[in-house]
Amino acid sequence: MKAIRERGAELWVVSPDEVEKLRKFQQEEGIDFPILVDTGNEVSASYGLINEANPVVPHPTTVIIDQQGVIRYLRVDTDYKVRPSVGELLEALDQFDH
Repeated sequence: MKAIRERGAELWVVSPDEVEKLRKFQQEEGIDFPILVDTGNEVSASYGLINEANPVVPHPTTVIIDQQGVIRYLRVDTDYKVRPSVGELLEALDQFDH
């Protein structure tokens, strides 16, 4: 996303979906940011993000990490359909120097 890159940041997504499904999604939606595959939810499990009610779908989590590796923003949602708005992410990025 241009507005995120203009702030010196990058957007990466981690998804449990299969590679082919993610590639198709990227093409259909014109997404140009990396989507990392976490088949089997191994990464999500290592961070305690597995949804006990539905272990196939991890809790949606948004993290902003600065260039020094410090977490500047963390949001974990219990509803897999809920995500922070772009405006919320841009506001969080604007809160610290890049």
